[in-house]
Amino acid sequence: MRKRSHVVSFHLNAKELKHLDTLTGQSGWTREEFLRSLLTGVQVRARPCAHHRELMHMVGGLCNNANQLAHVANRTGQASQQSIDEMLRIADAVMEEVRANW
Repeated sequence: MRKRSHVVSFHLNAKELKHLDTLTGQSGWTREEFLRSLLTGVQVRARPCAHHRELMHMVGGLCNNANQLAHVANRTGQASQQSIDEMLRIADAVMEEVRANW
């Protein structure tokens, strides 16, 4: 049985419907989810871009390298120049990706 048993129906003109469909398409939500979120005060945001996954993967790699470098530095009291250079290379690649796509 549905938890939401009340149906609200209303009319839209073609322009309003097109705008609603545009907003729901950008958010990745259904019309019902989108309208319900507006009623509850949830901030609706656009779905991330297609390259977002790759960018997040690069940022994750940077964070992993930084974490490994911090572990080595804490354990030995120093970090190798090669580790630092690799982390800087990844950071530069992430920044280039951000500049190119955002």
